[in-house]
Amino acid sequence: MSNERTTRYHVQRREFLNQNPGAAAFIIAIVEDTREIADENENDWKWGTIQLDLADCYRRIEFDFDMSTAEARANSLRKIELIAEVINEVREAIALEVESRNARPHVLCLTEVVVA
Repeated sequence: MSNERTTRYHVQRREFLNQNPGAAAFIIAIVEDTREIADENENDWKWGTIQLDLADCYRRIEFDFDMSTAEARANSLRKIELIAEVINEVREAIALEVESRNARPHVLCLTEVVVA
């Protein structure tokens, strides 16, 4: 029997952000679970994968979450909590705008007009 450990993840997701998969917006989120790695295997638990990448159709952002020291870990946790807070605020604001704009009477856009 092998002593090899199976890598486990808290999160391991890749998703397209647009309904059209041809549009290149995506999110990649990976957080490796290092809780079961022995303390002696410092290189294995210390450098566990943490990745958060966001891309729209033109730009890509890769976030860094340093976990090497207690101070760096506290900063990484603060960073992701702040990102989540702001994203949730934007989500709520977009939901309000969708509701508001959907309630407006339809105004014909000249780019939608077809002339026979």
